[in-house]
Amino acid sequence: MKALIYARQSSGKDDFSESVEAQIANCKKLAAKEKLEVIGIYKDLNTSGETYPVGAEEIARLDKAYMKWVLNQSSKKDFRLGLCQVLQKLSEVDFVLVNELTRLYRPINGSFLEGHINQLLKENEVKVLQVQGGAIDLSKFDQQLITLIKNQILYEDLQKKRQNSINAFRIKKDSGRLCSDAKMHGIRYLGNGKIEVIPEWVEIIRFIYDNICAYRPYRAIIRDCNERWGKEVFFYESSIYAIAKQPIYCGYQYNSQGELIKNVQITGQEFISFEQWQEVQKIISHKRADYHVKAKKHWLPLSGKLYCGECGSKLICLLEHGKIYYTCNKRTLDRNHVNCRNSRIRFESGLRGESALYDAIYPLLSIALIERHRKAVELLNDKNELAKYDVELKNLATKEEQLHEMFLDGLATEEQLRNLLTRNKARRCELLKKVTLLKSSNLNDETLQDLEKNVLADQFNDLANKNLPQGIYERLLNDAQITATSYADRVEFNTLYGNVTLPRIRSTNRLWMPKWEMSLLNKGTKKCVIDKNTQITVTYFTGTQAELADFGNLRIVSQ
Repeated sequence: MKALIYARQSSGKDDFSESVEAQIANCKKLAAKEKLEVIGIYKDLNTSGETYPVGAEEIARLDKAYMKWVLNQSSKKDFRLGLCQVLQKLSEVDFVLVNELTRLYRPINGSFLEGHINQLLKENEVKVLQVQGGAIDLSKFDQQLITLIKNQILYEDLQKKRQNSINAFRIKKDSGRLCSDAKMHGIRYLGNGKIEVIPEWVEIIRFIYDNICAYRPYRAIIRDCNERWGKEVFFYESSIYAIAKQPIYCGYQYNSQGELIKNVQITGQEFISFEQWQEVQKIISHKRADYHVKAKKHWLPLSGKLYCGECGSKLICLLEHGKIYYTCNKRTLDRNHVNCRNSRIRFESGLRGESALYDAIYPLLSIALIERHRKAVELLNDKNELAKYDVELKNLATKEEQLHEMFLDGLATEEQLRNLLTRNKARRCELLKKVTLLKSSNLNDETLQDLEKNVLADQFNDLANKNLPQGIYERLLNDAQITATSYADRVEFNTLYGNVTLPRIRSTNRLWMPKWEMSLLNKGTKKCVIDKNTQITVTYFTGTQAELADFGNLRIVSQ
């Protein structure tokens, strides 16, 4: 007879677990004793027993008890791949070997998980063989009932153990001990309540504290740290701030009430004195109190949308002689990133009318106007199908509910339920989105014409004349989904419709963006109208004749 081995541990590392390896070894011994041929070994590391296998996402979504449990968890809970692989091979084996049944599942009270797995085991006539507990044949009612009662007892016992664990954690923390993985620079958690100081980090942390006490700027401290130790870890302002706030370096920690107490694990290995730590807290709290107190004076619509062509980092805003530039921060934090200065780019136009980034993006905003019209036409066409969509949506929900009830009663298989839910999922989401949008819209033929002839046409005229209000400019920028990567010789724009690359042009010893002009052509009318027949042509004056992009209603060329 053939068997599969499954092992699971709810905490620990994602790549290796001694507990899981021990479970597998125990199952192998049991297989040899029972003369079973093991054809597969599967495991899930750092995974809770309350979670569903991969492939059962739709069933999990319908499981209210499970979804409520997920919402109360502090970390994301993934579906189990190892368990999924076991369930897929049930038709090939006679037994599933586990150390004990809780490795398969620790069902939440009221969850479908236990019934889901048991149903698959029964359908394939597979027994569960435990190292601790013997065989379970779920096709027999008495064993199924005993298993259900045991799982309920185990669930209640687990809840008590978890609360006891929380209380024990609080007691240890209040006694001055770090009792979990210490995620901080310079400290390594060894387990069993023991921590270790990492010698290489002692010099780094003392350097940071000494420099903060000397009132050196954060940027200068970061740059020096990256030059001396940047090969191992790259420092940012957040890194410096986290180190500066951490009391463990002076032999203290916070208890469960947020009060400062002495740590007993690091006694005699302190990095700095308590007095120096207190001095640093005064300095950084003073800086933080003054930070962001000034009102925002500049409009920065491109922040978070520009990237360095040398290293890929986001560009930050820099005010120089009253002019706004975007530049890569890494070149100021580490001198090894000297080439990142090539991505520096000016936001505003020059005094002689030179075109900068703000001006060069204007023509690309017409993408948002074309897309808005396209969506409006699509919405109006869909309105005629609203009743049809509503009925289809109700029919899908009815079918799902009926098959789900049949599954719970054992009249339908898990595969049948999964296949139906998979087929319905994409269509249901599409219909829900459409119906909600259609019911909330007041669009009709009259309002569509007003949109084409007035709203979009007026915005196009403002756009062509570079006279858009700031709010409209920023909204169109977001609707067109424009981002850009800046290089020494070019800027690559990524938009909703595709990519456009514009050269950077040197003039008066500075790099600028090319100037441009726009034209709009409508078949059958001389008026400015944005409709399905609109053809917008943008010409950038780069000195080279070429077609830069063709997006249908929008054509971009250079000359």
